[in-house]
Amino acid sequence: MGPGGGGGAETTQSRLGRHSFEQPAKGYRFSMDSVLLAAFAGRREGLVADLGAGCGVLCVLLAARGLAGPFFAVELDPLAAACAARNLARAGVPGRVLTHDLASPHPELGGGSFSLVISNPPFGKPGEGRIPPDPSRARARHRLALDEDALWATASRLLRAQGRLALCWPPSRLPRALAGLAAHRLAPRRLRLVHGRAELPAKIALIEAVKDGGEELSVEPPLIIYADAGQEYGPEVAAIYEELCGL
Repeated sequence: MGPGGGGGAETTQSRLGRHSFEQPAKGYRFSMDSVLLAAFAGRREGLVADLGAGCGVLCVLLAARGLAGPFFAVELDPLAAACAARNLARAGVPGRVLTHDLASPHPELGGGSFSLVISNPPFGKPGEGRIPPDPSRARARHRLALDEDALWATASRLLRAQGRLALCWPPSRLPRALAGLAAHRLAPRRLRLVHGRAELPAKIALIEAVKDGGEELSVEPPLIIYADAGQEYGPEVAAIYEELCGL
């Protein structure tokens, strides 16, 4: 069955404001996390790498923020990578999509040449929780193809000195992430926790680390998604969606 169609097609089209994304119908699908991460990442000039790029949503959103790239979207799943290639081409985003396992080097990913690495990695732990039957979803959610040490090592290898890594991470595993980053010359410099509502625990942590950076960590004010008991976004999240997506 061809891509992008209905009735059992391998991929579907999803709207995100002015953007349209083709993505696997049954695999990992992008979420609000990517929008918030794209807004959190600092503006950088030069090469950008998205590790575990899925359908390429982060590259498109960073380009919408004005980053010129070029962008390298690295994705293990062939179907998601094919979607990313079409999405970047449709949006006019300059760069390359590589179908590649980050556990090994790639000749097009030159060490010390990237100014920004961004990643919204899978959050599951091997052996914990139910593993989805769909292989691409299992890889995305249960780290069957990439462990966090490989992510830190790859990001550190790709970044030039003072280059930035921006990522989403589960708050419950923050100590492990901060220790792992520091062990790979990636100094955590900014941290922001995202809450669905002000009275609820944080859902995700946004982290920015600097290669060979200093030791000072700035903990920014929490980002609250919903302003009240309803489903309307709070003013900051609404402004993010307006800037990046035209909503």
